[in-house]
Order: sequence, then C-alpha cells, then structure tokens
Amino acid sequence: MGQDIITGRAGNDFGHLMGTYAAEHLGTKLLDTGTKSNQAILNGEQVVIKAAHKNTSSVGITLNVLLQVQSIVAVIEDKGASSRNIHEYTIYKVSKDWYKKHMTPSRSSERASRTTRMVNCNLIRAHGEQIGKITCVPF
Repeated sequence: MGQDIITGRAGNDFGHLMGTYAAEHLGTKLLDTGTKSNQAILNGEQVVIKAAHKNTSSVGITLNVLLQVQSIVAVIEDKGASSRNIHEYTIYKVSKDWYKKHMTPSRSSERASRTTRMVNCNLIRAHGEQIGKITCVPF
C-alpha cells in the first residue's frame, strides 16, 4: 500500500529523526546541506543515512543525493526482534555502485519516478555490510 500525505510526512519525520540518532551512534553528525537529506561524513567518505521500519519494503534516494555520496547507510528495523516498547535496528552499509546496480524508479508518483531510486530492504539485509546495531524506544 502506498503512502498518503499524512503517512508520507510521518515517514519523512521518522527518517530525519532516525538519521540524526544513527549519525550520533556512529560518531558523526549530519551535514547541513539545506535539503534534510541525512548526509554525513563517515570514516572519511560522504554517505546518506536512510531508515526503515520492519515492514517498510524499500528505501529511496534522489538522484541528486546519489551523485554526492560514496555509500548508503541503511538503518533497518529487525524483523521479529522489536517489541511494543523496544525497537531494534541493524545498520548496513552498501556502496553507491551496488545501490545503482539494484535500484529501480520510485512508483509513488510520476515525479518521483523521475527523481528517486529505490532498493529493496531485504536486498540490503542480505548483501549489506553490518556496521552497527541500535536499540531504542519508539519515537
């Protein structure tokens, strides 16, 4: 099921909050890009931090952001590991080249299909390098 304005805004807010939290957990800070794109410098390379709940099927990155980063850091909630009060996430890292190889155009709107590329979270879980874990209470 696709997003509407309310669920889209909630997802966007969650992504920004989790991006900030994950950046701090990884020992860095989000860059002030003016676009709220969750970009950071991690171990000397520019990355974008994406976040997904356990039932979210994919993460998306705009083509503009994809041009600026070397890697994608995906903070994905662990299936079956979270409870009502505690949420557990694994942090994965994939290269930009890997992301580009597996990406597909967004299907959320005609405009998004031209500007945003998606990758399935299960692919990231299967092939991404695990670089950390986060346990937190719901936002």
